[in-house]
Amino acid sequence: MLKAIFEQNPETFVEKTEDPSSTDYALIGKVVQFYCFADFNGRRIIDLLRHAAIGSDARNASRLQDAQVFPELRKAASLLWSCPLQDGILRASDIIEMHRAHRHNFAHWAARRVKGENALILLSKNAREAKRRDGEVQEPDELKFAIMPLDGFEDEVRKLADHGAYLAQQASHIQLHIEEFRSEFRLRLNS
Repeated sequence: MLKAIFEQNPETFVEKTEDPSSTDYALIGKVVQFYCFADFNGRRIIDLLRHAAIGSDARNASRLQDAQVFPELRKAASLLWSCPLQDGILRASDIIEMHRAHRHNFAHWAARRVKGENALILLSKNAREAKRRDGEVQEPDELKFAIMPLDGFEDEVRKLADHGAYLAQQASHIQLHIEEFRSEFRLRLNS
């Protein structure tokens, strides 16, 4: 329904929005930072597992684009033998990757509160950003937008935080036991 109202007259709709609340700003910041922390630890795990399995020259997670991190983390996890760590990394990667669009929109799009609704509208006049969202070229007079219902979104933020914390714990665990991982990879390679 909000989409149809917006599309009738985008300029008027935007004029009737308001600044996000303090709670909205906190939520936006949490999504961005939880995702960034997960990205950071995903890159750590990629480099640690590649280093243990292949060698120090295989560390290159710092050169990955944001959109490449979790697919590459899944590839790095596939180097592991079947174990709870592999399953956990794959699951965390999938959950965190689902939130990449939210992180991207919150970091690069303008957020406004929709009056009388528990929703935000995210807006862009940046043609490059708009094309990333839906693959379509933005007309000069066009506003690209996304309606973000907030009912239940705190649960998603909690999932993002939990899976990001899991990656941080596993990155530390792998770092502490890197020699054991290296030995296990060598043993499996030679058998």
